Amino acid sequence: PLQMTFVSFEESLNKDKVLLESNMEMSDFLKMSHPQILHIAFTALDEFKKKHKRMPTPWNIADAEDFVKLAEEPAKKLSSYKPEEDKRYLPLLKLFCFTCQGVFAPLTAFMGGFVAQEAIKGITQKFMPTKQYFYNDCWEIIPELPEDSTKLEEAIKSFGVAEKNHRSDGLRLICGEKLLNDIGSANVFMVGAGAIGCELLKNFAMIGLGTAPKDAQNRGGLITLTDPDVIETSNLNRQFLFREKHLRKPKSQTAAAAALQMNKDLKGHIVARLDKVHEGTAHIFTNKFFEDLTLVANALDNVHARRYVDSRCVNAKTPLLESGTLGPKGHVQVILPYKTETYGSQQDPQEEGEIPHCTLKMFPEETLHCVEWARDKFGKIYSQRPKGLMKILDELDKYEPTDSQEIKTLREAVSLLKKRPTNFQDCIKYARQKFQKYYVNDIRQLLYTYPIDAKTKEGNPFWSLPKRPPTEILFDSKNALHAHFVSACACLRANVFNIPIPKDARTNEGRLKIAEEAAKVQVADFKPSAEKAKEIASQVDKEAKKGGEEEEKEGEANTQDDNEVQNLMKDLKKISEQLPKSKEGKILCCLPEEFEKDNDENFHIDIIYSMANCRSSNYKLEPMDWITVKLKAGRIIPALATTTACIAGLQVIELVKLLKKCKLEDMKNAFMSLAVPILQLSEPGAPLKTKLTEKLEVTVWDRWEVKASRNDKLKNLFETIEKTYELRPRDVIQGSENIYIHAVMDAHGKEKQKEGVLNSKLSELLDFDKEDKYVDLSIMMAPLKGGDILQGVPTVRVVFTD
Repeated sequence: PLQMTFVSFEESLNKDKVLLESNMEMSDFLKMSHPQILHIAFTALDEFKKKHKRMPTPWNIADAEDFVKLAEEPAKKLSSYKPEEDKRYLPLLKLFCFTCQGVFAPLTAFMGGFVAQEAIKGITQKFMPTKQYFYNDCWEIIPELPEDSTKLEEAIKSFGVAEKNHRSDGLRLICGEKLLNDIGSANVFMVGAGAIGCELLKNFAMIGLGTAPKDAQNRGGLITLTDPDVIETSNLNRQFLFREKHLRKPKSQTAAAAALQMNKDLKGHIVARLDKVHEGTAHIFTNKFFEDLTLVANALDNVHARRYVDSRCVNAKTPLLESGTLGPKGHVQVILPYKTETYGSQQDPQEEGEIPHCTLKMFPEETLHCVEWARDKFGKIYSQRPKGLMKILDELDKYEPTDSQEIKTLREAVSLLKKRPTNFQDCIKYARQKFQKYYVNDIRQLLYTYPIDAKTKEGNPFWSLPKRPPTEILFDSKNALHAHFVSACACLRANVFNIPIPKDARTNEGRLKIAEEAAKVQVADFKPSAEKAKEIASQVDKEAKKGGEEEEKEGEANTQDDNEVQNLMKDLKKISEQLPKSKEGKILCCLPEEFEKDNDENFHIDIIYSMANCRSSNYKLEPMDWITVKLKAGRIIPALATTTACIAGLQVIELVKLLKKCKLEDMKNAFMSLAVPILQLSEPGAPLKTKLTEKLEVTVWDRWEVKASRNDKLKNLFETIEKTYELRPRDVIQGSENIYIHAVMDAHGKEKQKEGVLNSKLSELLDFDKEDKYVDLSIMMAPLKGGDILQGVPTVRVVFTD
């Protein structure tokens, strides 16, 4: 343990310098002198209270003048700071005096989270405590004082800071009437209502965000929040808008109701949705929806969703406030149209410690490798393959597999359909066969390929640490772990195919019943395969040579001839005719399982726990308990309520600055770690410029608008682009649909098809409704004089003139 010594508060006030925490002494390079000024201000405030037996009256010039005089004595003590040389000294002192009775909830949330973590450090002796002083401010939101002191009284009247006996008075006397109105009339979209989302919504309620009534143009404030998740027990320790009575209720609706309790003015100004923000809900969260927003506040927990929301904000030119936490660490990113880089501009660092493929599949060295193996199997069996089948069935008439991966997906889809269960007994049979495959047959096949006495090419024993020789485990219906596996596997199989499952399937008695049924299933005898042995040996050799970059290949080789594709499609169509259909004519077949770590009743953690521990038995590794498997499989890093409070506070501070239209240099990206502790505030980075040609330079925010009639031909659009931008269009893509691909059209024998597409009307080629005023296209372009496809070409918006 590290011993630390501290100077007492009284002693610190008599020092000739401010004893600042060294890691945060320069948290904001534009406010280098602010900690010294604030130290003087707080000392002067104590003196003012002693002298007058009260706090300074808000925006009272006489009190401010007296306050400045009282600050002279503590200022003299600081030999390292010269007030007369600092232009910010007097303005910051006066603003401190004018607003010290104000209440700015986001700043108190930040400071509250920070101080709470310091208290926890004192109790637990975990993480480094803040040594002596740390000061932080957001003076940018306060109205700017005039340089001419004779105009100060008039300016204060114009700020609108007088109290009105309203709940917003604490904020009004800080920021003034205009900014308060802008806060009230904001139209904000909050994505996510989890840990950060709860803290954001609390701050939104406290500052009265979106509470302004509708004006003559029917425009008023509004908060729209969305989250598809429901409240789980594990949420209650850090998502403080939720209580035990709210378990299994939607997060968004519950959070919205809690915010209404905090601020009644939100009634009629908060809309809670249950929709996930992704491609599938683009008809709900349309371009117009994003364009009409004042800003978007992210409270997400995964990179994929962040990138999607970021792309929608870029397309709509809507400001985005991005945030995230990881244990004691957190960040806030300010994204402003045309002024800053976007979330997608930066590549996230690659995760370290990726497990080599062969280690995962055949040679686990620790139980965590077994958990990752089980997590991978879950994704393939219960998510990817059912999704692949549903996608093919949705596009049955026009599905044409072209590459080896699509053919493999088709093969798996037909197999899944042919083997689909019709009752729960079929699911038990499937589970028993999976147990035999994973823990008996695959082990026997591996030992057939590499017997216990096998040698490497160098003559060394093949089975030497870290490689452990496995042993098969025979199914035992009375073994709790085996029963756990077959019950979870059977129930998930049943859920995928919408088959009812026993109500007691998650009880010990229910599992043992299922295991007894599974014991009656006849399993085929193992037959060693020389072909599989070659495949295993090949993978091991490739791993040794290339570091395991090869992808997993299961079953037959992926390359097949056209006859196989035709036969598979024929089988698929024949079986699909027997399947039920919805009212809209959609084939109903299966329901893919999306991995959800927070629902303990859905068998997801159950199957991964039992799969991983059965495999650890194969390799004589230490078992892992259920809760640890949940943490590892869900990649859960314990969240800290203190970090969340700090980050949400910083995010809302930036929101208020954004509404005030502060200068870019006053907006701050934040990186924080309460463990060190450290706080770094920096101006958002400028967007990266891409030089397409000598005359043409673009950023990610640019969008090229081209006017055209709906009846114009594709070649007319190409001509307009060539004339305007001096670039040659090559490929045209709308969403995920290929409209024109030059590599295909330029192929021999495709001349007529190319001519036909180029002469087709936009209304025939593109997907849009009659009321749509524009359509966005991704158009790959190359220089007119020839050359490679250019990177960074903006989206092309075709604006219809008719």
